[in-house]
Amino acid sequence: MRYEIKIEKAQEAEGSINLERIASMARGILKISEGALNIRLKGISITKGKRSEIIQKAFHVTLTGIDKGSTVLSINAKTFQETLQPYQLNLFRQEQQKDLAGHTPVSLFITTFQQAMDEKKNKNLLDKPLLNELKQFRKAFNNDEETFIFTNQDTIPVLRIQRQDFERIRTLESTIPEPEPVIINGKVEELKYSKLRVKIQTDQGNIDGFLSEDISSDEIAGYWGKLITISGISHYKPEGKTIIEIKNIYEPGEGDRYFSRKPTNETVEEQIQRQQKETGLKNQLSSLVDQWPGNEDFDKLLNMLSK
Repeated sequence: MRYEIKIEKAQEAEGSINLERIASMARGILKISEGALNIRLKGISITKGKRSEIIQKAFHVTLTGIDKGSTVLSINAKTFQETLQPYQLNLFRQEQQKDLAGHTPVSLFITTFQQAMDEKKNKNLLDKPLLNELKQFRKAFNNDEETFIFTNQDTIPVLRIQRQDFERIRTLESTIPEPEPVIINGKVEELKYSKLRVKIQTDQGNIDGFLSEDISSDEIAGYWGKLITISGISHYKPEGKTIIEIKNIYEPGEGDRYFSRKPTNETVEEQIQRQQKETGLKNQLSSLVDQWPGNEDFDKLLNMLSK
């Protein structure tokens, strides 16, 4: 697909642009679009590990020309339906992933900015790290008068960005707590997205989660409809929503029912201390504090989805 990026009132002469500015723009477009893809796959935007050759090709965006009329950059990008064919059947069948087939890295970039800037749009596909990447795109601007205009032959709404728009994004990002360790006790209600995504029923309602690379889908499948205790990381989104990155699974012990509630901003230490004070029971999970497993690989995530 062909896109145009027009920079109005640019410092450079018409039809020209500084190489460092192009590099900054390219980094921002690719980082934001990769985070936007990742949040649709597992619920958070953070990506870890080295990209595979397939992922590198999926995020291949080509500069095809620089025209006058302010400064107008022409770029091309293929749809994910074309570039993620090995994963296609599993990637494009789920609710939050149905529109991915027709998206490109550039259209995900445009859509993500529009979701962050428009107060009326749903914020479920944003999180703190992704909003931080949006803020970083401010570095591509040279002055307060410039306007970046992203278009795609009228197939998607036009995106206009000015420096003052980043204050709105900064404010939204500042309202979201940092990710933190959490312990949850509840019933496994649903396994979906090729067994990667999980829904846990607690006394205070359902909680969405996803399996880290340390947990196999077969390991949690045996708990379908049963009570479990999980430890992991709570990732927060705008409007107070959370998704749990599941790091460990345990048979529930005496007193674990205390953790059958939605995550709060308490630390795990505070949760355990309050649980022990209220129930008078020692909790074996206290020995796990500060022992969370390491990073995940983004390409392993895709491999899980393709099975």
